[in-house]
Amino acid sequence: MDELMRAYYEATFEKEFLKKRGTAFQDFFSEIMEKCHPSDFQRVKPWGCAGDQKNDGYLRSQRTLFQSYAPNEMSASKAISKIDEDFRGALPYWREHFNCWVFVHNSREGLSPQILKKLCELGKEFPDITIVWFGFEELRSKVFSLSETDIFSVLGHVPSSRGLAHIGFAELKIVIDHIASQPPVEEGDYAPVSKEKLERNALSPHVQIILKAGMRKANLVQSFFNKWYDPTLGDKVATAFNNKYKKLKTTHHVPDIIFYNLQEFAGGPQRNPPAQELAISAVLAYLFERCDIFENPPEVKIP
Repeated sequence: MDELMRAYYEATFEKEFLKKRGTAFQDFFSEIMEKCHPSDFQRVKPWGCAGDQKNDGYLRSQRTLFQSYAPNEMSASKAISKIDEDFRGALPYWREHFNCWVFVHNSREGLSPQILKKLCELGKEFPDITIVWFGFEELRSKVFSLSETDIFSVLGHVPSSRGLAHIGFAELKIVIDHIASQPPVEEGDYAPVSKEKLERNALSPHVQIILKAGMRKANLVQSFFNKWYDPTLGDKVATAFNNKYKKLKTTHHVPDIIFYNLQEFAGGPQRNPPAQELAISAVLAYLFERCDIFENPPEVKIP
């Protein structure tokens, strides 16, 4: 796996983790665990009026029971109630079969102190059972412990560095056609990109790799605009993205999430083939260099 593939897989995992809720998140978790522990981890499906008996997965060799909780918004009071209900509800059915109980959650930022306290209290009340919590980093570590073939089966196709050589106008046109109809806004001033801009915007290493790979094809985007019959297309695309970026900044404070939303703005909400994903990166890198998206580092005043 080359560096660009790893960066795309990191970004894809994070996007999947952030968007999946409820049963979809539970299925995502179960698929990863089945790949990591074949013939050992067993996903549990609700069955008739018996339901799943408070068991969302079982790892036989480690006598571990998993319970998944992935609401749209993580409320401390609701999560505490859910933890208590699921843990105590599992005891009549599974107590003789597990020594470890894992609370699997979808909070990217981690757990609140109230939720953590509840988990610790359960551990104190039941000292013979190990209580564990399992979130973003734990699931990410599981994914990237897999072989490249298994990562592909979970996260799908992603671009590679070798694929950069094959991006042409056809792929860029697919991307640009999708965004060219966006309403333009007032054009701003475009300053040259500082090499400190990536760090200034606190983008993660894998997003930086994706942008740097796109920058290798950014000149192709400019060439496309230069040869297009409508000489205003480049400005329309730039102002559409600038407008989208400003709106995203008002609602999202994590730079990577803004970047993922800009990818979706360019290519749509569906997963795209690797060639189109690379074309999207080329467009975003071009706009990044032009300073239509993300912030420039502050100018250093020379006394």
